[in-house]
Amino acid sequence: MPLSRTRLVNPRLGIYFGIFTSAYTALVLVLLIFEQLGASDSLIRHLMLAGPLVFFVTIGALTACSEPIDFFASGRRVPPFFNGLVLSIGALGATGIVAGTGLLFINGFDAWFLVIAFTGGFVVMAILIAPYLRKFGALTVPSYLGRRCDSRLVRLTIAAIAVVPMLLVVAAEVRMGVFAGKWLTGQSEQMVATILAVTVICAIVLGGVRSSSWANSAESIAVLLALFVPVAMVATAVTNLPFAQLSHGPVLRSLVRLENQQGIPIPILSPLAFEIAGAEVQAIAQRMTKPFGSIGPLSFVFASLTLMAGVASAPWLLPRSGTTLTVYDTRKSLGWATFLVGTIMVTASSVAVFMRDVVMDTLVGHSASQLPDWFRSLEAMGFAAVHGQVPRLPVSSFSFHRDAVLFALPIAHGFPSVFLYLALAGAFAAAVAAVSLSSLSLGTLLSEDLINGLKAEPARNKFRLMLARGCIALAVIIGVGIALIVPADPLWLVLWALALSASAFFPILVLSIWWKRLSAFGTACGALAGFAVTALVIVAGEASLGLSGALAAVLGMPAGFAAAVAGSYLRPSSSPKIVELVEDLRVPGGETIYDRETRLLRLRQRSRPL
Repeated sequence: MPLSRTRLVNPRLGIYFGIFTSAYTALVLVLLIFEQLGASDSLIRHLMLAGPLVFFVTIGALTACSEPIDFFASGRRVPPFFNGLVLSIGALGATGIVAGTGLLFINGFDAWFLVIAFTGGFVVMAILIAPYLRKFGALTVPSYLGRRCDSRLVRLTIAAIAVVPMLLVVAAEVRMGVFAGKWLTGQSEQMVATILAVTVICAIVLGGVRSSSWANSAESIAVLLALFVPVAMVATAVTNLPFAQLSHGPVLRSLVRLENQQGIPIPILSPLAFEIAGAEVQAIAQRMTKPFGSIGPLSFVFASLTLMAGVASAPWLLPRSGTTLTVYDTRKSLGWATFLVGTIMVTASSVAVFMRDVVMDTLVGHSASQLPDWFRSLEAMGFAAVHGQVPRLPVSSFSFHRDAVLFALPIAHGFPSVFLYLALAGAFAAAVAAVSLSSLSLGTLLSEDLINGLKAEPARNKFRLMLARGCIALAVIIGVGIALIVPADPLWLVLWALALSASAFFPILVLSIWWKRLSAFGTACGALAGFAVTALVIVAGEASLGLSGALAAVLGMPAGFAAAVAGSYLRPSSSPKIVELVEDLRVPGGETIYDRETRLLRLRQRSRPL
């Protein structure tokens, strides 16, 4: 049976996104000309935000669809590169890029636990989980586990648990998007949050995953331009090479010598210490390349491994594995995601190194009255501070806001304001992409698993899509509400979400694929035990009664594995039908299991007498 036209990859995608990239670049150049001609700063700021948002919403509206396979899986025809692009930006989001850059600047080497977690997470996902979920073809993680265990109760239980980390991610990205949007436009938090929510809803509600695939691809391109262009200009000015990822090494070596001259102390920490920069102004008290100055060695290893498992089993990322044409394409897309995440984080490290270099060159060794204008402007906005009145200020006298470091680099080098606004618009686009991806997964989970999960047969297409669209919009609104009501650090919200995912989902997902004995009771026990233990550790960590919340999965993951195995042995072994399903799941070729079962169900419905 030949593939229908809707199952073929569009060969013009490269042309379309080439046109978008050219149009976006032209917008930046025009605004740069406007600035040089003396145009209003407010006009430039608002055009830098509004122009890309119009592009994103237009792309989302033009890719509207009315077929469930398009709405929930983009017709299973997204090319590997674009799927990897969406996955990389959706996983990092504005929080990973902006806060990650600040951590690399303030905490130095210790912040590399984030780099290891995100890059390693995609590798683990590609090896252990994603190809098999692609072969199954389920639209959500709960629907896969419910069918794997042949239990609607398992499906509802997993769906209820998955709501929590998804909402944490949505709230975190909204808060980071509001931070960037407020700086860019000068509007109130409520207004910026409303703009973000309306953009996300308009861009993805009509077309679901199909709209998200292409709108998020455009957003991801905007993020890459906003991140790479300013740091390439800095690298050219400092090292005469535009490739900051390769040329910041000599600058880093000179920083090591300067830090030795400054005599920055090397603290001796507990192996389980975990103290990273928060969302406030924090002094530079750690050497750039010296490890374990804020995170103990055991904490570094535990955080890297557990958060890696959280990325690999994230229920807002795994559904993207079902949008590619084949299992092989899923593996390729995760390869692209790993490469792009690594490139982005190495670029963020370059930003941190060049920013440290500016601090050591223009601030350290000067008196408070001799500090340059760029530092005074950051200080006036509350993103930097200086302490002490000695004639030659040491590096520890200067403090910076973690989330302002990425945007401070073009200011410190005296670039035109458009480059600052470009970086801010890129951070806002990253927040829109991450909120879109997470809200879409959450809305699909609400409609397909919690509301329709008890039904033996899927609802009619029209009602099913209408319900999904309403749930997606509801997920965005709830996430925005939580972000505005709860003033939590976005980075910690993401770390908690990954810890919960690692504990509640990683054990049962791995066992469901690689252990035929796993039962419905064991799956429910594993998810509940992992989630409960991790949640208790997070609460205790916030009360300073135990491990840090970022390390909660160190206890939650073993609890999840143990409960899943014990629960499976307490009940009869899997039925022959489930064993056959698992064996089929492990075969990389052949028809997608979900599509086959849906097709057979439709045939049975048509054959019934009226």
